[in-house]
Formats: sequence, structure tokens, C-alpha cells
Amino acid sequence: MTTATMTAKGDLGTFADKATAEAMIAKAKELRPLFMAEAAAGEAQRSPTKAAEKALFDNNILSALLPKRLGGVGLSFTDFCRMQIEIAKGDPAISWVVQIINGTSWVTSLAPDSVQDAVFANGPATVCGAYNPPGKARKVDGGWIINGAWPYTSGSRQSSWAQQGVVMEGDDSPVVPGISMCYIPFSDLTIKDTWYVTGMQGTGSDTSVATDVFIPDGQMVLMDERAGQIDRTKRHFGAPSDVLPVVPVVRTTGIAQLIGGVEAMLEIVTAEAAKKPVLTTTIGPRINSGAYMSDLGEAAAMIDTAKLILFHLVGEFDQLGLTDTELSLDDKARHRAQCAQMIKLVHSASESLMFLAGSSSFSLDKPISRYWKDISMGLRHIQNIPTIGYEIYGRNIAGGEMISPPGAY
Repeated sequence: MTTATMTAKGDLGTFADKATAEAMIAKAKELRPLFMAEAAAGEAQRSPTKAAEKALFDNNILSALLPKRLGGVGLSFTDFCRMQIEIAKGDPAISWVVQIINGTSWVTSLAPDSVQDAVFANGPATVCGAYNPPGKARKVDGGWIINGAWPYTSGSRQSSWAQQGVVMEGDDSPVVPGISMCYIPFSDLTIKDTWYVTGMQGTGSDTSVATDVFIPDGQMVLMDERAGQIDRTKRHFGAPSDVLPVVPVVRTTGIAQLIGGVEAMLEIVTAEAAKKPVLTTTIGPRINSGAYMSDLGEAAAMIDTAKLILFHLVGEFDQLGLTDTELSLDDKARHRAQCAQMIKLVHSASESLMFLAGSSSFSLDKPISRYWKDISMGLRHIQNIPTIGYEIYGRNIAGGEMISPPGAY
């Protein structure tokens, strides 16, 4: 029996208790100065520094979302987002790595028993990966030969396993929804240094490469298997998070870090309001300007509204997990649109704050410029594109033909 085996199938148990959750959030706040101090070096080397990485591992932050049954902390999605907001205030790039590894490790906890046996054989493990463009898999006796190159593998240097999307050699099916997932130890992969971007430079989102890598059958999840679905026949089943849908959870929790980053921008602009003048006017400090104060209040209200939406949505996830119920397709479409609304609010607030901060805020030595760049890039993740989210919701409420498979939204 491995450390991952559940004691009672069907007993969903609970998330981490209040004391554990509050301790994780307090630790995230405590680590903020460290993450802020390491952010410039992490951006320069384009991956988390050793000091930041050590803090993540030493405090179980990279296993915060992994179910308790697998040796993880088992935070609720509400508490995970509270923690992520605080981490992002220190460095959005670090919070991105935390999101990717926690999200992918959690998705792995929904995989078939054979995958969980392999990945979590020795307790909590860190998993990251990518699915597009997919690699190629060729069937051989006892397993598969994998070849591929997956860009944007955030957290690759902090992960021990990769969850990679593949299609079968010779299969020309569309990538969505015809993609399978394989699980490969990072020791069998090569990391190619390709992450040269404007924002989120400190995430180490380089390209992971597999060249004729063999994996056993138990480390492949074919697209027609019940991975990511509720499967009570598994031995490894029984956490509240085992009954939740992958895409809505990963998309929604990923917005928490963007909110945390823009909150840090708000703090910076607010602190400067009593010191910096409104140039070319006789107003004096910005705090004396009605225009500045109106824009500042509007930006703060947009952030507050985004947080209200976030915690409403993740609160629904928590309730679903604790009551063993499912999110309907109508609710999934609504969630997609409400996530789009958060993205619009965060984007508007961040842009307004940069106007308030002024052109000097774009200097590379100003922390606010890094927050802005990281947020600007994170907002553009494919899951965050507002127009797609709104269209899915509009088609859903009007009874139109869907543009995306249900599992993709």
C-alpha cells in the first residue's frame, strides 16, 4: 500500500482545517519581503532563485492544493486563492509557478490509480507540464515511446514530473478534444532555454523536450479514459477536490495571482499619493487632486469587485466538494463569463494605476513596472481571453451552437 491509498472510498472528508489554512496564509504574508527582494534576480535569470525556491519547498507551498490523502496540505480553493494573493503581492512570477505546480499536481490527483501510484509513490510530488502543441506517442510492448517539445513549461525547474499532452503517431485528429496525457519524470526530459519574454520572466517557462522516452502503460492517460472525471471505482479517491471539474477550477484559481499583483500596484500608487505632485499644475500632492483620487478610488473598487467574484466562484467549488455535487454545464458557462469579467476588471485597474503612477513607473528599476508586465502577460493566457468567455456564456443562455467542448470551459 502506497502513501496515496485512500482508507474509505466515497468518503470525501474535508479540506485543511482553519488553523492549517491560516498558518499557510500567514506564511505567505511573512514571505512577501523575501519574494520581493528576490524578484529582480528571478526576472534576470528567468526562473525562481534558489532562495525563493527553498521557501516554497520548506513551507509546503507547492503541495498546498494537493489532497491530504496524498500527503498534501489540502487547502480549500478559497484558502488557496487567499494564499496566492499574498504570494503575488511579493512576486507575481513566483505565484504563477505556485499556481501551475499546484494546479497540475491536483489534476494528477484525479488521474487513474496507475498514474497516482507512480507519481505519488513516495508522498507529495511536484508536477507541471503543457499540452499544446502536443507531442507524439507510439505504442510498444508494455508502454509508449514519447517524442515532443512543449514550450511554456512553467515551474519546470521546481517539478519532478511532467504531465504532457500527446497524440498518437499518425493521428491527424484535432487537438481539442483529442489529446491524451502522459506522465514523464523530469529526469528523462531535457529543458531547452527558450523563455525570453516581456512579462512573467521569472517563471522558468522553458521548453521541455522528450526524445524517444519510454514510459510504461500505467503512465499514459488516453483521451477516452475517465481521467479528470468522477470515478468512484479508483482506490485513490476520497478528497473533496476529487469531484470538481478541471478547467473551471484551474482557470478561476489562476486569476487570484493577478488580483494579488494589481493589489500590490494599488499599494504603491496609494503610498505615493501624498508625496508626488501633479506636474504642470498648481494642485501640489496628488492627494489634493479630485481627478487623481477619483481614478484611484475607481481602480480600488474594480479590484474589490474582482475579489468578490473570485471568492464567490471558489466558494461554490468548495461547497460542491464538501457536498459531493457537480457543476452543471450552465454553471460552467456562467463561471467562464464571470472569469472574463474579473480579467476585464484587473486589466482596467492595472492600466489606470499605471496612468496614476506616471511615465517614470515604467523604469526597469521600479517594482511597479514588473507587476504591470507580469499581470499584462498573465491576463493574456488563452483561458483568460474575455471575448471567448462572453461568447460561450451568450451562446449558452441563447441556446446557440457551442464553440467549445464542455470539458474545455
